[in-house]
Order: sequence, then C-alpha cells, then structure tokens
Amino acid sequence: MKSKIVFIVLFLSVTIRSVQSQTASELFVKIPDPAFIPLSVSDRMDLIDLCKSGEKATVKNNFEDSCSIIRMTDDYLQIQTGKNTTELFLLPMINDTKIVGLIQTVCAPVCDSRIEFYTTSWKKLAASAFVTLACKNDFLKDSVNINNEEVKNALIPLDISLMQLHYDPDKKELQQYFTTPEYLSKPDRIKIMPYLKETPKRFNWNLTSFVAEG
Repeated sequence: MKSKIVFIVLFLSVTIRSVQSQTASELFVKIPDPAFIPLSVSDRMDLIDLCKSGEKATVKNNFEDSCSIIRMTDDYLQIQTGKNTTELFLLPMINDTKIVGLIQTVCAPVCDSRIEFYTTSWKKLAASAFVTLACKNDFLKDSVNINNEEVKNALIPLDISLMQLHYDPDKKELQQYFTTPEYLSKPDRIKIMPYLKETPKRFNWNLTSFVAEG
C-alpha cells in the first residue's frame, strides 16, 4: 500500500507539475465526453457562468433532465441531476500537486455511490491507493456479537451492500453512509436497526490518502 502511494506521488510530481493550477469548475468543463455528466462542453460552460453570475445555475442535459450546481468553490463542485449527484473535488498532495476525486451517487430510490480518482489531466488512478472504504460489518455497534444466532438471522437481509458517499470540502472529510437498511422491508429494517451505528464512517485526508477516524 505504502509503495503504491509513493509511486503515485512520484508519478503525479512528474505529470502534473507542469500543469497550471486548475479549479474544480475548469476540470468539470474538461471531463472527457461522454463520461460522468451527459452535458456538452458548451452546456457545462453555461452552467458555470450562471453560477458565477449569481443566477440559478440549471441547464438541461442530453436526456432533458435538469442539471443544477448545488455548491461551487475553487476546489469543489457538486452537481444535482434529478435525484442523482456528482461531486468533483481537488485534493492536495504532499508534493504540492493535486489529484481529482469524483463521487457519483445514484438514488433509485436508495442511494449508492462510487468514488474514483484522477490526475488533473483526467488519467485514472487506482482508488485503492487513496481509500479503503468500510464494509457492512464496520457499521455494526461494537457491542454486537455476530456469532449470536439472533444477530445472524437479523443480518441475513444485508446481503446487498449499498453505500452513500459524500465529501465535505470544509473539513476535507469523506463520509460513508450505510444505506442498505433503507432498501429493506419495514419488518426487516426494524430487526436490524438496533444493531447498527447511527453515525457515518468518516475518513480524513492526510495529503496522501483518506484515513478512517478511530
């Protein structure tokens, strides 16, 4: 893990140092078509311009869905498309370069996310080098005995693992929520909820990777 991070840091220092500092909105415009956001380059530029001018930043995408900017700073951009969201954020590295984090969340209706990492030239990086997300057992309360038959029976419906991610740009914190219980029937949800923690898992950025709190 450490050797992989060192290699990536060296790779970034060579490939990115020559790239002028870019903002999240500039990177959003340069997202490779047709990946991630079904918006033309001109539509993305219009969206950014509307937000900068203080107007309602909403345009229609290629499928006639409304795309809106929820929040935009130099290092962070959140786009809402229907019930789905895309978060693009810049993460500072120890060698004075930055990488791009991208979270895509689909809610249909229960929300599920994926996270990816890229250079500022949109070359994909190995996500495992920057974060190890929690699994469903990490959301169980510390006092839960998973060998208890009653607990085992209650956990059976959790065979599908749905997780929602959110990046807090103010804290440089990644938050992971276990959303599978929202997918369950009401009786199954009532059985499982007493065993689950009520708070999300939190990961702090340390200039090389996201590290789990606690």
